[in-house]
Amino acid sequence: MDLEPDKGHVAKVRIAGFFTKGAVYLLIGTLTFLAAFNQGGEISSTDGAVKYLMTLPFGRVLGAVISLGLIAYTLWRFYQALFLPNTRIEDRNIKSGFKRIRFFYSGVFYGIIAYSFLKPLLSYFSLKDEESQEGDFEEKAALWELLSSYWGKVLLWILAIIVAGQALWQFKIARDGKFMKKIDNYPEIKHEYDFIRRSGKLGYIARGVVFGIISFFLVKVILQHNANIYRGTEGAFQYLLSFSYGSLLLGATALGLMGYGIFHIMVARHANLTTLQ
Repeated sequence: MDLEPDKGHVAKVRIAGFFTKGAVYLLIGTLTFLAAFNQGGEISSTDGAVKYLMTLPFGRVLGAVISLGLIAYTLWRFYQALFLPNTRIEDRNIKSGFKRIRFFYSGVFYGIIAYSFLKPLLSYFSLKDEESQEGDFEEKAALWELLSSYWGKVLLWILAIIVAGQALWQFKIARDGKFMKKIDNYPEIKHEYDFIRRSGKLGYIARGVVFGIISFFLVKVILQHNANIYRGTEGAFQYLLSFSYGSLLLGATALGLMGYGIFHIMVARHANLTTLQ
């Protein structure tokens, strides 16, 4: 028997978080898809989405609203890490411990992204105009620092393995389809349910591709002892363009990310039909 979903304030936080995360991925996927076929967008990541918002009227305010939604998602992930909702006490074991770690990691990750969207507004009030490339510079500086020592290289290998594992995990989720619950009790919306499932499957595959390429970049950084090789999410998209039919590969990946965004928006609407891995 399934456990009852969370209600009250916790449910509101969860819904706001899922909806906002979905909107961010939908924006990134749409901008990248348009860029893949030279239709006016640009290859995008979180930073690219932030820059796009800054071109809109009240862009900083929109960024702050998105930041609040991502903070809600961050809080939900921390809540999951602490309390493991919808998990029976007798089922909590070593596997549950790994779930806690994964939920906590996800909360930290999206907390950082939330700050990325809020930073332009903070910079405006502090009268600073921070360059968008500052984060990239700091990232590569940190990689150079790690490359300078034996234990730093060990940490980079661990990071590369973790990211590769994350890629494989995304593919596994897409294959198993465990991000969806059974619909036996909801036959009247089967077609909508199928749409959510397909969107989620495409999204997890696309995320697996991106994580896989980023892991490949990290391995190249270590083997060639060159931090400048690392290029992040936008670099992963550019890498897809380097292949034959690169536009099609990038377009398919962008469509997957759009599907991942739609999936999260639908999770916010139908939390009793879906579950996040």
